[in-house]
Amino acid sequence: MTTTAESLVAGLDFGGSSLKAWVADMKTGTVRAAVTEPTATDRPRPYAAEFSAPDWWAAAGRAMRAAVERSGAQPGDFAAVTAASLRQGFVLVDGERELAPGVLNSDRRGQDHLDRLRTEVGVEPLYALTGHWPAPELTLPKLLDVAAHARELWRAATTMLFVHDWALWRMSGVASTEVSYACAGQMADVGHRAWAVDLLDGLGLGTTFLAPLVEPATVVGHLRDGSLGLPTGLPVVASGGDAQVASLGAGGMAPGTVTVVAGSTTPLQAAVGGFPVDPQRHPWVSTHLHTDLWAAETNAGYTGMNFDWLATTTGHPVADLAALAGTSVPGARGITATVATPVWSEEVWARKPPSTVVGFTMSHTLADVARAFVEAHAYGVRANLEDLERAVGAPFDQVLVTGGAARSERFRQLLADVCNRRLTVPDVADSAAAGGAALVARALGADHHPDNPPPLEVVPRPDDAYEEGHRRYLAIYASLLDHLPHEAYGSG
Repeated sequence: MTTTAESLVAGLDFGGSSLKAWVADMKTGTVRAAVTEPTATDRPRPYAAEFSAPDWWAAAGRAMRAAVERSGAQPGDFAAVTAASLRQGFVLVDGERELAPGVLNSDRRGQDHLDRLRTEVGVEPLYALTGHWPAPELTLPKLLDVAAHARELWRAATTMLFVHDWALWRMSGVASTEVSYACAGQMADVGHRAWAVDLLDGLGLGTTFLAPLVEPATVVGHLRDGSLGLPTGLPVVASGGDAQVASLGAGGMAPGTVTVVAGSTTPLQAAVGGFPVDPQRHPWVSTHLHTDLWAAETNAGYTGMNFDWLATTTGHPVADLAALAGTSVPGARGITATVATPVWSEEVWARKPPSTVVGFTMSHTLADVARAFVEAHAYGVRANLEDLERAVGAPFDQVLVTGGAARSERFRQLLADVCNRRLTVPDVADSAAAGGAALVARALGADHHPDNPPPLEVVPRPDDAYEEGHRRYLAIYASLLDHLPHEAYGSG
């Protein structure tokens, strides 16, 4: 047990459009202060998504200094600092500085290298080893593209760091890679929690550019960068993949539990006791935050972002449009919106049928269309939930729902009704910060007893209209997948 009086943890959380700095109590997970800063994405060519590492770090410094000030903390109150981030994104460094803009998770420059992975490695062996099927957003094909088309940069780089690793390197000067990020990048032997050395050597990338792997809750170094407004010398603690950390903070680490993060996208992540063997190769599999657990994950797609688009297009604030949707009826009076993804698979990801609205007439209203969007979100979650249970071979004992949409009483009841499942909604203000505080407590051997109110239990109220709506949604999505032009990725 720690014998020091310090009890506060500072953390950074890097997303695709913003970053957040937070200060939380290590022992309870209670957030004392949080500050969000927008971050810019650069798109220098089609399908590229990059960021300026110096600009992002300057924003991190501003946000952290503001969070420390708002918390009212004194320098001696802090025990450690940590970070979490989006997955698949990376930065190339030479040991002293970043050599090029960072590459984001949404960047698709790896598209031209998927056929090589399919032919030289094979989809089945690749999935069995890495837990991921070929996709252009994954780090492995993106690095193949860098090695092929940016040879001088590739030769100059000494280390590839995922965004989480880059943040810890900026803090401490120590290069390391937390293992769940390596898994999410399709670069690890997931079953053995190790770099996929033979795979990387066979593809000509080698392994000299890799940092040592560390498990979550590892002290990798000590803070030497004073720009964050924190006392130098603090332990710098490795965290984990952003979805894993949010799942930990929400209480979703027990085997048989699935966490649904209903936000801009809607990932579903299950904690499983071993690498699930799915003959259909649907879920992406990564290591989890305990060494005896793995994370099997699917995603219902750009659910929140599509609803935001509808709100912007119609000139209604999101909250007002959601309230308007509540005035329609179950089944949306026959309208179906294909704005969520029912199947997480290589085939669907590669083809991506267009989002559309089917079945509307001049008798329908905006309320019906909005309701169709919200119901599609729930139908997509249900389909992914059932498919994930098939893949892991057992029904889930508990379904946790968190994220922005979970704060809506209407949506969480709708989701319970559509899925015909009892849902648990944790009363956690910031699951990412809560998870980060728990990992730091583990790293330092400190007490950690989350001080959260009891979760909300949502009891389903089944409705035949949802059963018909769900069947209609699946049939229309399948027809679109088969017959309409799909989104073309193009070359990077």
